[in-house]
Amino acid sequence: MSFPHFLPREAGQTRRFDPVGAAGQWQSYTLPLGAVLLEIVLVGGGGGGGAGFAAAAASARGGGGGGGAGAVSRIVVPAALLPGTLFVAVGAGGAAAAAGGASTVSFAPVAVAASMLASANGGGAGGTGTAAAVGAAGAAGSVTSGGAYSALGSFISIAGQAGAAGGAVAGAAGAAVSFGGSNIFTSGGAGGGGTTSADFAGGAVTGAGLCPTLAGGPAGSTAGAAGYELWSPPTFCGGSGGGASNAGGGGAGGAGGRGSGGGGGGGGVTAGQGGRGGDGFVLITCLA
Repeated sequence: MSFPHFLPREAGQTRRFDPVGAAGQWQSYTLPLGAVLLEIVLVGGGGGGGAGFAAAAASARGGGGGGGAGAVSRIVVPAALLPGTLFVAVGAGGAAAAAGGASTVSFAPVAVAASMLASANGGGAGGTGTAAAVGAAGAAGSVTSGGAYSALGSFISIAGQAGAAGGAVAGAAGAAVSFGGSNIFTSGGAGGGGTTSADFAGGAVTGAGLCPTLAGGPAGSTAGAAGYELWSPPTFCGGSGGGASNAGGGGAGGAGGRGSGGGGGGGGVTAGQGGRGGDGFVLITCLA
């Protein structure tokens, strides 16, 4: 069986929306003639991973935490209850140590609940490691009530998955995350390695189902792997953590797949930076 890795922006009756330009820039969707129902899936942007701590060799350095995955929302709504044009804003993935943006479908190009049909929050940023503590796991994108008009259809919102914490300041591999553990098709990012006197690996993304396992960056100045992406069916995971190096630079965390968290960076003489969170997306399918 063949699994396409990319979904075109137009596939049958489904249109895909990605982030455009500045954060929160609006795009429009015109309801096709003869539309009966719309099914809309929204995914918030993934949070960026945190950096590892930088200090001299033989110093305690915590690994960066992995970013959290954005929330996933869905609404099925009769087209007869909708205006002729909907407005879509897609949450971008967070830069290193920054939260992901929310994805929104609205009746007007403003991000206020009074005009929203549906929304999905972005994932939280992974924490930066210090000399005394590991970088905290990025929070999962939180559940949303959708907006004033969500009751027009059948609406559901599912929280994202939290990232994983960085490796211990005494020296340890970054913590791993598991795909599928939160009943969504995205995941948080894994933690970066920590070090005091030896090199340690970054945390892995433990795969399941259609998602493969991604090893963390090997011990030393090695970057984590970028998150896996598959569009049919949508299957995305966070980046794995960067390795930690006692005498060299920490490895960078891997970038997250769509809607997923970036991996945490490893500790080192110079800090491994956290991986960027994966961009969110919106899918609108017209049923005629």
